[in-house]
Amino acid sequence: MSFESFRSKGLVATLLIILLPIVSAVISVALVFSNVLSSSIYLSLFFSLLGYAGYVLFLSAMNGLSKHYNDPKIFRNSLYGFITTIIGAIVFIFLLEVFLFPAFDQLNTINQVNTVKDIAANPSLSTFLSFLTVVVFIWLGQFVIALFQGIFFRRAFYALAEKSGESRFRTAGLLMLIGGALTIVFVGGLVFFIGWIYAALGFSSMKTKAPQTYLLPPQQPPILVMPPRKYCPQCGTENQINAVFCSHCGNKL
Repeated sequence: MSFESFRSKGLVATLLIILLPIVSAVISVALVFSNVLSSSIYLSLFFSLLGYAGYVLFLSAMNGLSKHYNDPKIFRNSLYGFITTIIGAIVFIFLLEVFLFPAFDQLNTINQVNTVKDIAANPSLSTFLSFLTVVVFIWLGQFVIALFQGIFFRRAFYALAEKSGESRFRTAGLLMLIGGALTIVFVGGLVFFIGWIYAALGFSSMKTKAPQTYLLPPQQPPILVMPPRKYCPQCGTENQINAVFCSHCGNKL
């Protein structure tokens, strides 16, 4: 496949990674306002899984560009970042199903019992602390995973920027690293998202590098070395170099 096909793959992949979360967020907000909270959560997970098609296409593009530029760091770090993303998604779904959803159900059950008994009571402190512990645990786990994800993608895009000469990839890698670090304060996801936008801009404007040409220095004309000669000082006749007397006039050389 050609360089242009790898570039196009990367552009389509990054657009999928950018647009699918936006579509998911819009639909989820509409469902929340329609009082269908559980459906919005599962729909978000569905769009997240669909977004991995974009990641697979992205990996294919980075693999091709890695071979085009003969730099394995481009694909290797992209693969590590993708694996980290998969691990993060699995861990997040596991924590939702095992801890967060049961905690929601417990709080909902307590509210229903209080409603039936016509008691205006809040959940117990232990129930609230258990729920808060689950939320903090999920938050810290996602922070660690996002940080490693940012590190790997930053390395991949820095290597691609160095080989392609497209500076937007360097900006994308830096934003992803900052986004991973800022996940701890809830704005990292937005910064990471902006990093993908810069990656899309990089793919849209990158061009293959023209082959470098090297000018050879001008060649100097060869220097002719004349064999040594022996001339007679009396008559000027040329003689052999080892002659003692002139072959013409007999003068001693």
